[in-house]
Amino acid sequence: MAGTYYTVSAPTITAGFFVRPETRMCIGYNALYASLETTTWAYATYEASVGMDAGTFFDVGQVADLSWQHKPDFAAVEGFNVMDDSIWEVQGEETMVTVEIQELKDYIFELAVGTGTMYTLGVERLITFGGGCTMRNRPISLEWVNDACDAPTSQDVASGISGGILTLYDCFVSSGLEWSMAAKETNTIPLEFQARPVLARSRGNRLGNLSLY
Repeated sequence: MAGTYYTVSAPTITAGFFVRPETRMCIGYNALYASLETTTWAYATYEASVGMDAGTFFDVGQVADLSWQHKPDFAAVEGFNVMDDSIWEVQGEETMVTVEIQELKDYIFELAVGTGTMYTLGVERLITFGGGCTMRNRPISLEWVNDACDAPTSQDVASGISGGILTLYDCFVSSGLEWSMAAKETNTIPLEFQARPVLARSRGNRLGNLSLY
């Protein structure tokens, strides 16, 4: 039924935009540019590394939980002569990746300890920690494919999302290591990664990028 001033219509639904992401989490072996790709057109044009170079990262494997969030912090600029705040400025930005890891690999423990050092003893590993000053920081990429039944059959973001890559240039484990060691169930380690800005890059491109196709 039409109104006097406006007629309500049904929403336009495009099934191609329904997303069920099947995700691969990768963590670089090396800090920043030693693992991030720097050869694509996107990097040459926008200095935006999309993912990492082959052989410079390890696959986290299956996880029990995975999410990420980006939150800019806006604050009002107060004026003495106006009643309502109308100007806002960005005071900071925070990007976090939260994951509950099931495959407990040696590099995971090294990163989770945060300030320690991992030594190779033949086929074994030794990780020392306590009193260290060096941060274990690494790039992260979340590569995902849309596994929905109505995902587009060809790449065209105007009609649907086929997948994407979230690349964070420089991250560290901000949660520390908390391992609940249970004998009768699959053990997991919850970790929280925080991206820190790379000041060598231009503003608007210091934390990471999200590539969609």
